[in-house]
Amino acid sequence: MDRARTIRAVSPWFSLFSLFGLLGFLPKHDGSPNYFFFIFFGFLAFFFWHLLEKGGVDERLLSNRRRAGMLLLTFFTLLSFLLLFLLDRGVGADAVLLVGSLGYALGMILSPVLTLVLDRAVD
Repeated sequence: MDRARTIRAVSPWFSLFSLFGLLGFLPKHDGSPNYFFFIFFGFLAFFFWHLLEKGGVDERLLSNRRRAGMLLLTFFTLLSFLLLFLLDRGVGADAVLLVGSLGYALGMILSPVLTLVLDRAVD
């Protein structure tokens, strides 16, 4: 059985976990920001993956997924170095947490979007 048929379908219901990202707007008990929960916005990617796979998974989609993954590997690597740079420069921990959690959530959402862009560019 080839690889295209062994991938499980992604359930769009997983994207409901992205609602936990709204908890990032609520402060903690001591009044400090609660930016960690913004990373839950990354669960929106499951909705977009479902839309991509609804038409069926073929070899072209898998190769475009690999290409998007390689591009986003660069993004995540640069984001990690940016976070280390911000920490080294003495930027506040809350600001670094905000940039990190929103950056990683954005990267997770960009994965299916970039796959769709690459898939449409081939057509």
